[in-house]
Formats: sequence, C-alpha cells, structure tokens
Amino acid sequence: MKIQEITAFVAGLLIGVFVFYFALNDLPFGEDHDMMSLGNHPVGYADNEDKVHVHSDFVLFLDGAEVDLSADKYQSKTAQILHAHVHLHDNNDEVIHRHDHGVTLGDFFESLGFALTEDCITDDTEREFCSDDTEELMVFVNDERIESPFDYVNEEEDRILIYHGPTQDTDTIRSLLMSITDTACIYSGTCPERGVAPPESCGLTCEL
Repeated sequence: MKIQEITAFVAGLLIGVFVFYFALNDLPFGEDHDMMSLGNHPVGYADNEDKVHVHSDFVLFLDGAEVDLSADKYQSKTAQILHAHVHLHDNNDEVIHRHDHGVTLGDFFESLGFALTEDCITDDTEREFCSDDTEELMVFVNDERIESPFDYVNEEEDRILIYHGPTQDTDTIRSLLMSITDTACIYSGTCPERGVAPPESCGLTCEL
C-alpha cells in the first residue's frame, strides 16, 4: 500500500472516530445519563422537566385470575395511541411505560377502558370489583400496600400488584407478589447482562 493511501486511510479513520464521538454526545439522555440507548431503546429516566421514560412491572388480578392485557385492543402503536404518555405495547402486558410527569395509575387504566378508584376497579366490560365485607381492592407497590392507587405515579422498576379478592387470602397475595416479573430493567437498560429489549413500537411517544 502506498504512503498516500495509508495516510488517507488513517485520516478517514480518525474522522470517523471524531464524528462518532460527537454523535454520542448528542444523544437525548441528559447530562446525568451516560448509558447509550440499547437496541434503539432509550434508557429509563425521569429526572428533568422535559424527558421522562420509566418502566414498571405489574400484575392485575381480578375475579380469581390474572387479567390478560396482551390483546391488541390494549396495546398502543402508531395507528392506535390509547394515551399519549402511558401505555402497553408489542403485546406485552407485564410492563407499564410512562412518558410524562404526573401520569397516574388511574390515567393508565382509563386508557385501557378501565376505571380505578380507591375502592373499586371497573373493567372494559363494565364489571365492577369493589371492596366490601368479604373482598377488597388492594394495590401493592414493591410489596407495600398503598392508599389512593388512582393517584399513584409509577416509578422506574416498580413492581405493582392490583388485586381484588378475599381479604384474608394472604397466600394468594404473597404468591402474586412473587410472580410479578422484573423485566422493567431490561427495557430501561439498567440490567444489560440480562439482554437487550426490542425497540418500542408505540408511535411517537416511544422516541421521547
């Protein structure tokens, strides 16, 4: 190889490294987020006024069974954005994705056609599950029961159980708490050793 060709090759390589470096610094993760997007997937964050992208694992248990929310009608995508700032997508019903401040569990369930209050949850067929003398609506976040669940704003890697059933059925509640997945970290990019989440397919909000 001639000296001129070697020089041109080295110069091109240096320019490529230079361009790549500055492209990385332009990624929209903010100064406190030095992790790259994994597989075109933004790392989870919620630490400034403009950028929010958090993920939480959850289970919804009503009428003695876990509710399946993987059907297309519950999923957000480009042609069907159920809520601009909170959603499920890609037929995965285990992880809530939130893209704005102040969006609550009440907002999330409303987007699915449900209604959540302090004492009741109503599904999209208008079946109502309320607290009474024998059964109770209970919401747990990271194994702790919370009050006013409709006002709760899910946080990064929360593990959430929404349960309606016999108040004293502690074995079932304990089993359900243990069954909640812990895959939110994969979507958030905080456990890269467990793999890379697929790119999110939910319309423009997934790019925020």
